[in-house]
Amino acid sequence: MNDETIDEPSLLSLLLLDDEKDILSSLTRLLRKEYDIVTFTNGNEALEYLADNPIDIIMSDMRMPEMDGAEFLTKSRDVHPNAIRLLLTGYSDMESTISAINEGGVYTYIGKPWGNEELKLTLAKASDHYLLKKQAKELTYQIGAANSELESLNQSLEQKVQQRTEALTSSKKKLQNTLNIQKELLHDILDMMSATIEYRTGFSAGHIKRIATQARGVAIKLGLDATICRRVYLCGLLHEVGTVGLKDEDLSSVELCNEKLDNSYVSHPIIGAEIVGKIKRFASLVSTIKHQNENVDGTGLPEHLVGDDIPIGARIIRIVKDFDFLIAGKDNKAKMSVQNAQSWLKDKAGVWYDKDVIRAFNDVLAKRGVDDDDMEYSVGVESLKSGDVLLEDLILNNGNTMLKAGQEINRSIIEKLREYEKNSDTKLTLFIA
Repeated sequence: MNDETIDEPSLLSLLLLDDEKDILSSLTRLLRKEYDIVTFTNGNEALEYLADNPIDIIMSDMRMPEMDGAEFLTKSRDVHPNAIRLLLTGYSDMESTISAINEGGVYTYIGKPWGNEELKLTLAKASDHYLLKKQAKELTYQIGAANSELESLNQSLEQKVQQRTEALTSSKKKLQNTLNIQKELLHDILDMMSATIEYRTGFSAGHIKRIATQARGVAIKLGLDATICRRVYLCGLLHEVGTVGLKDEDLSSVELCNEKLDNSYVSHPIIGAEIVGKIKRFASLVSTIKHQNENVDGTGLPEHLVGDDIPIGARIIRIVKDFDFLIAGKDNKAKMSVQNAQSWLKDKAGVWYDKDVIRAFNDVLAKRGVDDDDMEYSVGVESLKSGDVLLEDLILNNGNTMLKAGQEINRSIIEKLREYEKNSDTKLTLFIA
């Protein structure tokens, strides 16, 4: 047998008021098992008791000396507004009974003489009503308390969220500052590497960036994703880094478009790939730099890759850098006009160069300013527009400088350039933003 005892529910308290002791005794015997009963024969004494003691149910006789039941119940309501009030009354007291119901908040009345079962049933219903009201009140209180606690928790949560948000914002700001510093540092490193290449090779200051931005423009035109476009740009900046490993006597023979491939032509992409490969962050650039001299027909170097086996970045850079050599190569003594260089590339489409990449490259040159506002364009005089800004000095074949970098092109300058081309039977190439 389980030693634990189950607490029985406590009885509801019942206050009985009647000036006749016999009636009180009779009611007490009838109801003592169902209720915790206290009895009074005097209304004032009952009120004094109520002032100091909680009570659940109050039942009073109507006719009593000094204070009748209606008056008593009305006063008891002020002391215990939540108690259930019942009135014992004869039928001749109906007018007073109605008054008691209205003013004293009487739940119901019980007529005299009463039937015991009827009385007990009425009290049982009154008890159920009282308990329901009590439970509803307790539930309302609990809900209110829960809502208060929830509101307090929400406020605390909002405060924590705000603090966390502020902390995350601060961390994000610090991280962004760090990333900006790293980005600036990376740009500085790339600029330094570009300057090193330009110094070593003797190329013009804008040569490397021009190839990088044009290559990125072609990648964008081909619809490549942003990550690949960024890699193509970086490869454009670094594609000649291998020249720092060449001997001085080999630098002058790096003619990228010669059909006769010399040792320097073959070796500098491999050297560049090795240099770039030492930097973990640039590992994805190695293949493009290494295979920048492959031909789509498999006759290129260093591994004779064919068609799509050649990285798309390498196919792009191959076209852009060869075009640049044709129109502005430092050691190219037979420089071509932009149009002639485009025709030269077209003749080798499907042999050296990817046909789709050539089409994209020509579109980029024709629709300058549409895909990349940061690009440096190679244009002939026939493509110049008023408002174009010259990015590099225009140096003539005799070594004289005709226009300085930073010069804004106007109609007068365009006419003078056309006249020069006509008189000298030559075609000029200009680099503009």
